Amino acid sequence: MNHSKQILFILLTILLLIPVSLQAETNAKRGGRIYQQYCTPCHGQKGNGRGPRARNEALRPPPRDHTNGFYMNMQTDVRLFKVIKFGGYANNLSHIMPQWKHILKDEEIFSIVAYIRTLAKDPPYEASTTTHWEKNPFAGDERQDLKEHIKKK
Repeated sequence: MNHSKQILFILLTILLLIPVSLQAETNAKRGGRIYQQYCTPCHGQKGNGRGPRARNEALRPPPRDHTNGFYMNMQTDVRLFKVIKFGGYANNLSHIMPQWKHILKDEEIFSIVAYIRTLAKDPPYEASTTTHWEKNPFAGDERQDLKEHIKKK
């Protein structure tokens, strides 16, 4: 094995050994910066639904409290993604929650979801034993596989 192949092999091995939690932590940090920029006016600095707009404009219904671990743990990542991307009205929720699809990229929305998961308290967020990222966030039925959606097009 020549020198450049050895270096490449070592680098690939190191990359494979980086824990997935480190990547999730990086996504959550990025999501936190985006959340602070776009979400805190309504959801607040702490994510408790008590941002300045919520207080000053007496929003009804009030913005979601992302620190409510009991409620937030019942929400799938796909559901949170859809609400952020397409807004509350498109998801049979409050029309006050805007859609961010024209401002945020999907990767940024995924990062926001990762950050929101860090806000849940009592109980803290517990990852599901199943993954939801392979599901189609654009389907009316969140259980529809993304692959099925692509085949239909």
